[in-house]
Amino acid sequence: MEPRINNFRSDDNRFQYNKTYNYLRTPVNIWKDLNKEFSFTLDCCASDKNHLLPRYHTKEIDTLKQSWENEIAYIHPMFDTKIGKFVEKAFNTKNFTGVFLLPASTHTKYFHEYCYNNPNCEIRFLRKPVKGFHFGCEDGTPTDPNSLGYLKPLMILIFRNGSYQV
Repeated sequence: MEPRINNFRSDDNRFQYNKTYNYLRTPVNIWKDLNKEFSFTLDCCASDKNHLLPRYHTKEIDTLKQSWENEIAYIHPMFDTKIGKFVEKAFNTKNFTGVFLLPASTHTKYFHEYCYNNPNCEIRFLRKPVKGFHFGCEDGTPTDPNSLGYLKPLMILIFRNGSYQV
């Protein structure tokens, strides 16, 4: 008798990224708590519709090509395939504080090379709300709080590099 192989992946529990939005807004409660703690000066991953600060970088500006020195930056490249590039840039930027909201992907190369065991990087794992994390729409309107949100774990990474720290 062959051993039974269980497939624990359930498509009902996977976050369905709404393709009509290029960007999703950070959950309001997460944003308020982080901004209160850090007083951000730059929103690195925004659009003209969903930026959370007066100073922001859009996809067209390409924050990876801009200087982050002397900034207290909020960085939320949630569904970008280049998350590792953002983390590497934060790791290498001097006189900088950078706060990321990311999927808790502790198996990734960037996590092990730039975050784990890095004395300049603090890692905070977020507790998932009962119905998941609710990201607002790009235009700032909230999603239905009764709907199922993003269920995978999230983490906050805080890079404190050099003398420009909070």
